[in-house]
Amino acid sequence: MLRKLTTFMMLPLVAMFLMISCGGESQSENNIDDATTPEVAETPAVESEFLFTAYDVYGKVRNSSEWVGKQPVVINFWGTWCPPCRREIPDLVRVYNELQSQGIEMIGLAVNDTPEKVTKFAEANGMNWVMLMGDRNLGIRYKITGVPTTIFIGRDGKELGRFVGPRDYDTFKEAFLLALQT
Repeated sequence: MLRKLTTFMMLPLVAMFLMISCGGESQSENNIDDATTPEVAETPAVESEFLFTAYDVYGKVRNSSEWVGKQPVVINFWGTWCPPCRREIPDLVRVYNELQSQGIEMIGLAVNDTPEKVTKFAEANGMNWVMLMGDRNLGIRYKITGVPTTIFIGRDGKELGRFVGPRDYDTFKEAFLLALQT
């Protein structure tokens, strides 16, 4: 009886630990440290709070002005190590594959991860969108409280809304379609 009671009491603690591990700011050996945000002078064509630079999985510096302010953009903060992120990926892949041809772009910002793990995971799961390496600075700048976080940005470069936590296909599709209408 005591064993069952102890097990029952441990379940909420395990659940809380899992939630914190996906939403926290813990440092790990796979972390991209704070010094990795490239220092690149930006000359934005559009006024947007979503202009940033980050390394892609191949080590090339990319600037969000390649997409932001030119078309609707979806930015997904995620990690290969995050169970809720992994759970929503098939739905994101499905929606993106259906709507990409209509002019929406998606950017994955992998956090607390390595380029090798991200590349392998993205290829295995059909994540055929721009994949960048996020860091703590970007998370703080965009007020990311946990992953997954998905931010929808209109053609004008302004945030339309965001989802914190995993979503399903229907929810994503509705949000993608709204972004395409802006």
